[in-house]
Amino acid sequence: MNFLFPQFLFGLFALSIPIIIHLFNFRRTKKVYFSSTQFLKNVKEASSSKLKLKHLLILVARLLFIAFLVLAFAQPILRSELEGLQNDNVVIYLDNSHSMSNEVDEGQVALDAAVAYVNEIIELYPPQTKYILLTNDFAPFSNVAKSKSEIADLTTELSYSATNRELSEVLKRMTSHGEFGVAGPKDIFWISDFQKTTTESLAEIANDSTNTFHLVPLSFLSTSNVTIDSVYLNNPFIMASERVVLNIRVRNYGLEDINDLLLTVYANDNQAASASVDIKPLSFTNVSFDLGFSLDQISKCRVTFEEYPVTFDNDFYFTLNKANRISVIELKSNSEPSIVEQVYGNSSIFNFSSYNIANFDYSRINSADLIILNELDRIDPSLSIALNDFKQDLGSIMLIPAEAPDLASYQSLVGSRRLRGFDSAAVSKLSVPNFDNPFYEDVFESRAENLAMPDGSSMISWGPDREALLQLNTGQPFLSRFRGSGYLYLLASPLNDNFTSFHRHALFVPVMYKIASSSLRSGTDLYYSLNEPVIKLKLDSLRQDAIFKLISDGIEVIPSQRIVGNDIYLEPPKYEMQAGFYDLFFQTSSRGTLSFNNSRDESQLDQYQAEELEGNFSSDTNVVIFESDNAQAFSREVKEKYLGVPLWKYALILALIFLLAEILLIRFL
Repeated sequence: MNFLFPQFLFGLFALSIPIIIHLFNFRRTKKVYFSSTQFLKNVKEASSSKLKLKHLLILVARLLFIAFLVLAFAQPILRSELEGLQNDNVVIYLDNSHSMSNEVDEGQVALDAAVAYVNEIIELYPPQTKYILLTNDFAPFSNVAKSKSEIADLTTELSYSATNRELSEVLKRMTSHGEFGVAGPKDIFWISDFQKTTTESLAEIANDSTNTFHLVPLSFLSTSNVTIDSVYLNNPFIMASERVVLNIRVRNYGLEDINDLLLTVYANDNQAASASVDIKPLSFTNVSFDLGFSLDQISKCRVTFEEYPVTFDNDFYFTLNKANRISVIELKSNSEPSIVEQVYGNSSIFNFSSYNIANFDYSRINSADLIILNELDRIDPSLSIALNDFKQDLGSIMLIPAEAPDLASYQSLVGSRRLRGFDSAAVSKLSVPNFDNPFYEDVFESRAENLAMPDGSSMISWGPDREALLQLNTGQPFLSRFRGSGYLYLLASPLNDNFTSFHRHALFVPVMYKIASSSLRSGTDLYYSLNEPVIKLKLDSLRQDAIFKLISDGIEVIPSQRIVGNDIYLEPPKYEMQAGFYDLFFQTSSRGTLSFNNSRDESQLDQYQAEELEGNFSSDTNVVIFESDNAQAFSREVKEKYLGVPLWKYALILALIFLLAEILLIRFL
């Protein structure tokens, strides 16, 4: 047994005081005269024996009272075999991601419990100890060691962060030597919900034998949660005359059925649609909404529902942008007007340019959404390289063969499919298209199986294609679409009356329009995640010295940015942003609206329990796991592990017991 304050043991000298009083009792006696001397003698003898026993018991009670009172002040402890809480450098990681808004106790969320743990930790160390408080924001205050009072002030200002961190990220930051200015071992406290989506590589902690890790898992009352998994459109190209079908995927991460969950869609703060859905446990369901209202050029939309206690992902933000003009470039071997130019001549929808290949500047390729190679006899290797780069950058290409094409030069665009030609191609009817092909969504108002189809032939062939957009009656593909990063459209014959009547058929214009609309390289996505390190936007007429800003409800942030051609790469400052809408500004000009949502990983609340963590680190002496339910229990558990079992309370209780015994002896004996 040891004492935290052994200097108080000098108080045991006070035991001599009651002994001295007992030995030298200077109380004066008073004589009382009685007539019967014998009777007085008997009374005197009986009284003396009783008084001696009483005084002796009182003396023992007083001695024990003083002894245990002194021991209580000296604070005896039973020392633990573990050594800890001895470093002057302490790192505390407090997970303040949105998942920490879940309840760990009735009416108490995980973040509040974590803050209480931090306040208990700083009470366990000597006053001169320095601390680093690290949160998911990696905020500037975590770069400098703080005192106990400064840490206490910081905990009052903490809020939820939109950034979730992988275990490897946090570990690298916590174990670096730069924070304290000196290298050396540290006491590291890791207070987190230990979500499985962010702490998969637990072994990385055990690999660090220099530092002592104290893992404090916060166990949720329930890991059930419902979230919007994704939002997408049937046709990403939104035009004023087209029907907009919105698809929403709702996921249930819980183990119980979700019934009659009401989803509501808002556009520009006006309710646009609503539906009630049922979701099976650990599964998802898709809901479609027909947005039959007039969209603005930019519509700020939101899907919302009510679910408790986890509410941070009850709103999902996205932006519907009416399409800008589609940029189409036609490359041909002559300067005569073509049928393609007639199709894309509507300047309100298309930004069309036609060039003779002999006078074409390859640098213009990247400004297009769709490039049509119209009857080129051959494709130069330099053009092929530029076109493949364009296709890798989500660009689309349509290849219309010449009458006598150089198939070897075409092959570089086609990839693994082998092209072959025909000396004389027989003309036959085209088959009725497969209306279930997603390509034909919103192309036809009704499905006519007896649709009169044009004629066609195959000047080139690329083998069988079950997913061909158009086929000849012979089964040979006439128009195919192959998807890589971008789309490649292959037509089997020139758009010439000698080979096909497709270009004069009513089907031609809607198919060509659909090819163009599907090729649009959208300037912005429907939504972005706050956890994305870089987002890429395509904007017209970008200046290399342009500085863009993101503005939301009076909050203005300037992200790190890089401009390459018509593309801008932004690195959103996660720790300054929240889920919602942000207007993209260049100077005073708005260049669109971006929608940001919290990371979907945060919505998966499955976590490592203390038992699982102990199983992972059972053989690692530098990793200690705590299983406390509240801050006070945590403090006691830490003290018992490292400081030992305190006995001062028992000493104080015994002191009070013997004080009471003394009072009872004096009063009743």
